[in-house]
This record gives sequence, C-alpha cells and structure tokens, in this order.
Amino acid sequence: MHDRQSAIQAIAGRAVIGLAVLATLIIAGCGTTTSGGGSPTATTNPTLTACSVSSSDLAPTVSTKGTSPKVSGLSGQKISADGSSALQPLVKQAAAEFDSANGTQSTISAGGSGQGIKDVHAGAVMIGNSDVFADTKATTPGQYSDLTDHQVAAVVFSLVTNNDLAGKVDNLTKAQIQDIYTGVDTMWSQVGGPNEPITVINRPTTSGTRSTFDKYVLDGKKESGGNTLTQDNTGAVAAAVKATVGSIGYVSIGFAVTNGADVHPLCIDGAKAVATDVNSGAYNFWGIEHMYTKGPATGAAKALIQYIISPAVQSNDLLALSYLQLSTVSPSAITAHTPAGEPAPETLTPLS
Repeated sequence: MHDRQSAIQAIAGRAVIGLAVLATLIIAGCGTTTSGGGSPTATTNPTLTACSVSSSDLAPTVSTKGTSPKVSGLSGQKISADGSSALQPLVKQAAAEFDSANGTQSTISAGGSGQGIKDVHAGAVMIGNSDVFADTKATTPGQYSDLTDHQVAAVVFSLVTNNDLAGKVDNLTKAQIQDIYTGVDTMWSQVGGPNEPITVINRPTTSGTRSTFDKYVLDGKKESGGNTLTQDNTGAVAAAVKATVGSIGYVSIGFAVTNGADVHPLCIDGAKAVATDVNSGAYNFWGIEHMYTKGPATGAAKALIQYIISPAVQSNDLLALSYLQLSTVSPSAITAHTPAGEPAPETLTPLS
C-alpha cells in the first residue's frame, strides 16, 4: 500500500513539473508567431519599455512671427515654389511676411518633395522644397546635378494614431512598425493593443516624408497595399487619422501639435520625437529641409531663402511651427542623415 501511494505521488509530481515547463514555454513564446519552418513572422503582445508622448510634449516654446526687411527692386516680382507639404507651413508663413514687406507675390504649393524637385529642375517653379536630398529622387545618375541645395531647417516626424488608441498603444518597436506597414500585423492586438483592425494612412511614393519613413523606420522594407488609405499631403494624413478609428499614419510634429486633441503621437523604440532624442541618435525619424534652386539662387527667390535663414524667421516662425534650427542639431546626427558624397549646400548671407 505504501509503495502504491509513493508511485501515485511521484506521478503527480511529474505532472506538476510538466505543467510548469509547459507554462514557461508558452510565456517564452509570447510575442512571436512562427511559420512552418519555425522562424518568427510577427510580433504579438510584446513587453515594451514604458514610453508615452503627448502633443503637449511636442508643443513649441514660442509663438511669435518674424518681420521681413525691405529689399529694394523686388516689388511686383513673383516667387513660385512647390514640393514638401511638411515644409510648406514654414515657407508659406515666411513668404507672406516677405511679400508684405517687399510687394512680391509668392505661390507656395505642396505637391510633395519629389514633385517639387521635378518642377524646379524643369524650370516650372523657382524653388523646389524637399524633405530629402534631390539625388535620392533621381532615376538616373546626375539627373539633378543642376540643382543647388539650401538647407533651412530640420523637421521631426511622428507616428500618430487615432485618439481611440491613446493609453492602449503608446510605444512601438521598429520591428512592430515594419510588421504593420508590410502587412504582417493587421490587428492592434498583435502589438499589445485592443482587438480592432489596423488601418494604415500612407503617403504616395513622391512624398519626401514617406522616403524618410521608408529609410529610417522601415529600413527599406517594401510596404504592403493591405488595409491602406493613401493621402496626398501631411495635412490630409492628419485629417484621415483623426477621422478613422484604429488608424495609424505619420506627420511632421507641427501637424501633430495642431491636431493634438484628435491624434495620438507614439514613441518609437522608447524614444520621443523631441530634440534631445534626435541629437542623441535615439530617434531617427527626422529630416533636413531643403529649398532647391536651378543653379545658384538669384533674385527674389534668393532673397526669400535669405529671409528664411535669418534670425527673424529662425528664432520665431521656425520654432513656433515646431521645426528645429539646424544649428542646434548635433553634427553626428546631421552626418548620419547626409548621403556620402553629397555636395555642400550653397552658403547665403541671412537677410538683415
């Protein structure tokens, strides 16, 4: 009888150990699903470093505008620019101040960085605004060698979701973002959020913001068509994210602040879209803002660029619209965002 009780106890003990091992394996396996070959294909319910960011964290510290000096001989001249929708708010506001002082007439369109580069190369506009270096949009080597670069600001971008996900999804890893944008993850529950579908609000391939996102967040991985809506400009992305439950998109932080009550900014790998994380290299989703001219800048277009790089704009409009002064970005961060062999930008004297 004693031997029989001992045997039963031994079997029960082994069962408890087996259940404990099984539970350990299940917990260890949480976070990935595997294909038939056993390799991970998607991230599920991960444990993330605590990080959250609000629109107030991204809000500018100043709200002032600049005043343009008068430049003789410009009255009645027209200035045309096309390109980046992320840069448009700064150029449009500065151009209005410049026009008021000088009697010029500026038209600042936002067809996307790629279109702006094409247009200035073709002579259709005087200035091509871009979030990316022109060469990255070239289809043949040297296609845009006739363009002269003028670097005027740094722009920081943020992933944003519809406000229904605030407090539920605050921080994503690059791997999770890649899974969302390549169509591997289609439900928020797969990245630790609620059980609702993910709708991706994207930009067209001509967008400089998309190029920056593809390079620094997706690491060049191909995006999937999946449950995706495409919007032509940054403002339209912000509006679509506001209106679409379960959606995610990316905007420059100025638009995240403007739409702060209705969109929810995210951390990436525990880093925020703020200057300190940009300078440390922890946050890479940002770009240098360019104003390209065909050949060296001349005339009214040159004077406008000189105004934009002047203290009147750099210390007022630029900061109020949530851009960063390039002079405050660390040299190592700028080097990391500049392609090898890129020619130096033209040096202009700020307008005073």
